[in-house]
Amino acid sequence: MRCGIVILAVIFVVTACSRPPNPNKDIPSFLLKFPRNSFAYPVGEKEFITEKNDLWDAWYNAQDFGENRHVGEDWNKTTGGDTDCGEPVYATADGEIKFAGDAGPGWGNVIIVEHIAPDGTAVRSLYGHLNTIAKHEGKVLRREAIGTIGNANGRYLCHLHFEIKWKENAVWEAVGPGYSDNRHGWTDPSEFIEKQRDVPEN
Repeated sequence: MRCGIVILAVIFVVTACSRPPNPNKDIPSFLLKFPRNSFAYPVGEKEFITEKNDLWDAWYNAQDFGENRHVGEDWNKTTGGDTDCGEPVYATADGEIKFAGDAGPGWGNVIIVEHIAPDGTAVRSLYGHLNTIAKHEGKVLRREAIGTIGNANGRYLCHLHFEIKWKENAVWEAVGPGYSDNRHGWTDPSEFIEKQRDVPEN
């Protein structure tokens, strides 16, 4: 009996370890040209948080990149409902505002910030469904408050829709769809931020 239990445990471990990688988490290597820790999370009191619904940082990723064709992440407070309405939204990194305004039904207020690495590599971060916009133009600093969490003019429960995209994106100059079967040009925001923490010091 004991042998049978050991065999099942070994099979379980081997199966769990041999899971195929999640293609939604792949980050193109050429995007990793930014200095280490140059990106941080756009919500919460801590610069780095977890996607899990836990009490360590009071925030969680309610809808991940790639889930239900999603091209971003939806950030909520662990307290649920509209408890995050009006919470500050921070620029994920140093950059320049390329768009700030009402993007229409389903979006509400949106800010797009462009970030450029020393070698010229560019990515843009998008902050959607904002209640207020604190800054409409010019340069922003990493973790500078740029707006507050909203509900897209009453369309959803309050949350932050957060995207990171790069120049091959079909809607590089626009707000975009929020959901798409073709996610080329978007990248998993949390995975990107975490990878930037692992970049060797220059």
